[in-house]
Amino acid sequence: MKRNSYTTKRLEIRAYTLKDYKAWFEAYTESLPKSSKHDVEPYLASECSKQVFKTFVVKHRELAKIDRTYIWGIYDKKSGVQVGTIDIHILVRDELQKANLGYRIFNRYWRKGFAKEAVKKICKEALIDLKLNRLEAVIDSDNMPSIKLAKSLGFRSEGVRENYFFQDDRWDDQAVFVVDRKLLKLPALKPW
Repeated sequence: MKRNSYTTKRLEIRAYTLKDYKAWFEAYTESLPKSSKHDVEPYLASECSKQVFKTFVVKHRELAKIDRTYIWGIYDKKSGVQVGTIDIHILVRDELQKANLGYRIFNRYWRKGFAKEAVKKICKEALIDLKLNRLEAVIDSDNMPSIKLAKSLGFRSEGVRENYFFQDDRWDDQAVFVVDRKLLKLPALKPW
């Protein structure tokens, strides 16, 4: 069974619905100015119309239905504010059952522990709910906050993939960190 939402002490992590437009709009347009290479500028309001959001929601519902990509908003339970996003992109099923894990906390909410809380919850639950054996976090090799987060959650380092990801008009090296069923002491899973 694939759940659409997960909760932690402070967070609700859920698949987007059309009702999330206001929180999504505010999250993407009211971020602080970009403060590092690994951050992004706030979006222009014109880039975040209701139609753009509707297309985004419909597209990701379809990708989840075909078991390709799952994306969730991360919301503060008290305020309802969207503090980030987290996604899982299925890489291979069959004998490997592995996926890529991505996450982003909007810069207004950095250093509050939201990333750690959300990633910890999604890793375990996604391995169970999506019947995965392994999640890979492929991180810019100089993104020390994200690498520190992966290490603090017990992800195993599998080294650096050189010239692995194209961004900013160049191929960048990526550090690979893995969490799997064995590491989380979950029962082994036979492939489909």
